[in-house]
Amino acid sequence: MKRVSRESLLIGIILLTALSVRIWGANYDLPYIYHPDEPRYITISQNIFKTGDLNPHFFNYPSLFFYINALAYIPYYLLGKLIGVFHTPNDILAPISLAMGVTQAQMPTTVLLGRVITICFGVGTVGLTYLVGKQITGKAVVGVLASLMVAIEPTNVWNSRLITPDTFVTFFSLASFLASILVYQQGKTWQYVAAGICVGLTVSSKYNGGLIVLPLFLAHFLHYGKAALKQPKLYLALLLCGVGFLATTPYAILDSARFLNDLKFESQHYSTGHAGMEGNSLEWYLNYMWNTGGGLYLFAVLGILYGSIFHPKETSLLSLFPLAYFAFISSFVVRNNRTFLPLTPLLFVSAAWFLMNLFDRLRALRIEPLRRSFLAILAILAIITLALPASQTIASTQHLMTGNSRETARVWIDDNLPPGAKIAIESYSPFVNPARFSVQGFGRMIDHDAEWYIEQGFDYLVFSQGMYRRFYIEPERYRNEVSQYDKLFERFHLVRLFTDGGYEVRVYKVK
Repeated sequence: MKRVSRESLLIGIILLTALSVRIWGANYDLPYIYHPDEPRYITISQNIFKTGDLNPHFFNYPSLFFYINALAYIPYYLLGKLIGVFHTPNDILAPISLAMGVTQAQMPTTVLLGRVITICFGVGTVGLTYLVGKQITGKAVVGVLASLMVAIEPTNVWNSRLITPDTFVTFFSLASFLASILVYQQGKTWQYVAAGICVGLTVSSKYNGGLIVLPLFLAHFLHYGKAALKQPKLYLALLLCGVGFLATTPYAILDSARFLNDLKFESQHYSTGHAGMEGNSLEWYLNYMWNTGGGLYLFAVLGILYGSIFHPKETSLLSLFPLAYFAFISSFVVRNNRTFLPLTPLLFVSAAWFLMNLFDRLRALRIEPLRRSFLAILAILAIITLALPASQTIASTQHLMTGNSRETARVWIDDNLPPGAKIAIESYSPFVNPARFSVQGFGRMIDHDAEWYIEQGFDYLVFSQGMYRRFYIEPERYRNEVSQYDKLFERFHLVRLFTDGGYEVRVYKVK
């Protein structure tokens, strides 16, 4: 009984920690929205709620994420109506976007609503990691340690604050994997049903999650051996994969032309490139793993090697998705941390299992001084390993909450430039008040040359490092873009340079 209560207390503390570090910083940019994708996703979810049209008319990502966020507007609206803020659903105002990453939330609570939903799934991912670790190893301590890793690791914390589908696909892939473990261990029909539906929900969160079906296949074959193909439960599970997907992304069939077109676009996007997030994907992911998790990922690899010898079936089940998924994403031209995210929980289970196996072996040493020394070294090593991601999460959140040039430049522009001035801004610039100035947004300022801006009568150009710096980081790759920016910088007069918080914003006068 004491063991159960201690276990419950530990996982409760970890879940509370996960919730705390995710809530901290969730309002970092409000009432403005700095993330380039959140405004569009907020608008899609709001439109579904306001109109009742379940077709999101957007299939770069599947629909479950949008439906969940749309459902969240029901209690939000009812509460607003109760207190007299809303009279009709159309009173819920969409964000105002001037360019990518340049958005003002007319109702910041709508942003917080979506971010809180993601936070809940992020904390749920921590809880599922605990259950997965405990179920596959039979050791609650493995689940506790792995869940702690997910709770504090910066990739998980950052993505848990955003209104994007990445935390959702991670959550549902873990739920699917947990059901697949039960298929391997027990093989009951309800477990196949749960696994199949959860695989469908994973794919309906984000297409790249479809590889989570591989552990289900492996679990079935490990359980039934040579008779696996004769078991109808496998085919039932596969059928339910499709049911789970189509029930939550129904317009993949009902609007198939748009669905296939958007799916093709997203596939081409990851295959052809995205400035600032392209090239050397394998090297980039390996460096990213070391910089954000350090020893955690090293222990995960050692866990896979160790487990393949001493626990081959469980380890093959645990490592199949991470290995296949890592090979899959490393083959793309585009790379980023959100794509990497679904890998992390199962790798951390592997790392925690290795550490606990090592602990058990060292504790079994008969020579007392040697045993104590090795256990002390292992404890110090484990603390240092956990300290790196924890310190990065704290530091990155503190930096997030510190003002930068996007805010100071916004205030300066509002206070110092003449009302009615015609201002061009590029993506990731400060939000320039369209009620005070004539503002036009561009993806990149180099979409036009200097003479065009003069001919169009612009008075000022606002450049942001969020766009132009990506080209200067790799000048050989983007030689043409760098040259075009240099020409604009040389042609116009620099009025003000902002560098607050390590973020650069440039304001140029055209005439």
